[in-house]
Amino acid sequence: MGCSRRNVNFLIAVALGLLLAGCSSKAGWEYQPAATRVAATPLPVTVAVEHFQDQRGTENSTHFWLCIIPLVPYCNADYKRPENANGFLTEAAYNFRASDDLAQATTAELRQAGLFHDVYVTDRISDPNAQLVIRGIITSTDWDASAYSYLIGPYAGLFYILGLPIGTAQNTLSLNLQLVDNSNGTVLWTHAISQSYEKTEGFYYNYAEDFGYPQMFHEGIAPAIASLQNFIASQPPNTWDHMRPVPGAQHPVE
Repeated sequence: MGCSRRNVNFLIAVALGLLLAGCSSKAGWEYQPAATRVAATPLPVTVAVEHFQDQRGTENSTHFWLCIIPLVPYCNADYKRPENANGFLTEAAYNFRASDDLAQATTAELRQAGLFHDVYVTDRISDPNAQLVIRGIITSTDWDASAYSYLIGPYAGLFYILGLPIGTAQNTLSLNLQLVDNSNGTVLWTHAISQSYEKTEGFYYNYAEDFGYPQMFHEGIAPAIASLQNFIASQPPNTWDHMRPVPGAQHPVE
């Protein structure tokens, strides 16, 4: 009897140790653009990508602490700005600069697509060195999750090590892109990106996969690039004649 109890306590300790080891790590935004070039001949214009406007909510709330109470089956957390939160299912924090990271990722994708002569990120509003401007408005990077405690409070780690889920995380990514004529401020093209991500995590599957923001952006930017290419192709040939590169124009080296 005593041996059996020690074995149970050992399994619980191992489960909690693994969980705490995961929760001590810090994940972060990492992004690689697609490898496909979609335009054979780029437009002879320069595009400045402004740092995206952040219109997300600011509320972060967690009730994960409720899972230590016996007879509570699960507990939740809801973060509007996950980079300002601490404590996720299997990660401690998330390193993310939404305005900068999404602008940089958009720039990388546009360069890879080859739609324009030059594309760069700018710190300036309506950068005078560019004929076109890409603007982004971020409306959601929500992170929501349920952690499962199976009615046994602090002993839930035993179920985790037996293979039952630790919890389920859900992410959303919503933003709007605009192509603007820098000479007069006219919005030429718009596209909305709205993606979702969900993972049920356990010790033996999907562990440390709390965040899917790069994946969601990658999936959302592909149809955006295709839409932009179709818009460019649909314009009369002389549409871009007034948009000649600025002689001697310089932009910051990234």
